[in-house]
Amino acid sequence: MPRGDGRRGFSLVELLMTVAVSSIALASVAKFFSIQSGELKGHTYRVEAQQALRGSLDAISRDVRLAGACLPTTGAFIALTGTNGAGAPDSITVRTGVVRTNMSCVVAALTVAMNAGGTTATVDSVNGFTANQLVYLSAPAGNGQFQFVTAVGASTLTLDGGATTTYPVGSGLYAIDERRYTVNTGVQPNQLMLTINRAAAEAFAAGIPDLQFQYVLAQNCPPCDVVDLPADTATWRLVNSIRVTATARTVGSVRPQDDVTLTETTEVKPRNLLP
Repeated sequence: MPRGDGRRGFSLVELLMTVAVSSIALASVAKFFSIQSGELKGHTYRVEAQQALRGSLDAISRDVRLAGACLPTTGAFIALTGTNGAGAPDSITVRTGVVRTNMSCVVAALTVAMNAGGTTATVDSVNGFTANQLVYLSAPAGNGQFQFVTAVGASTLTLDGGATTTYPVGSGLYAIDERRYTVNTGVQPNQLMLTINRAAAEAFAAGIPDLQFQYVLAQNCPPCDVVDLPADTATWRLVNSIRVTATARTVGSVRPQDDVTLTETTEVKPRNLLP
């Protein structure tokens, strides 16, 4: 309607056109932010998968490098064991000696023979040993057994199980840090599991569906024999390096384009296996 001062207002058509244009602009802005939010979320999922993969490989590599430190290099003891999944994920167990604050090995020798069935070890030093600690009792002949310390005395260590044989004076008692890496395929997403000193397994990283190991032997080099799993103690002692292949997958309600699988291989050399 014309105004009394001669000016005109907006017509209904003009108002509708303005609202329509504004709605289109707002919808475009909302769509833009929605796309950007989805891209950011997808990038976050991929970064998390890369971090899980890298963290898993770093942890396994660190433990493998220390395998056998402060522990026997002869006899029945081996610092590395594992399983071959044969189409399923592999596992590995790594054993490293415990050290004191001055970086000396926590090792003791029997000063009194320990008879078969006995649970008390009289040793030359209890420094560094603690209750609930995993130890390895090793005889000079090469045989031995794993036990847990239940109590620490002035010169004695009480073990949770009886000796399976007679251990003479001079037999060694070694404090051990044992770590076992496995993949739990029974949950979604699959998880890399870590078991420390035979306690309950705990989730280390989510989104790890596969873990594979190959063992490079100091045998027929070059190029050196490579096996999926050493067959016996003698072959385990020939392990010169380990090829670790881990696979990670994005975790969460991701878009198809963000559902990625990452695989990486690294080779690690244990430093303390050979006599």
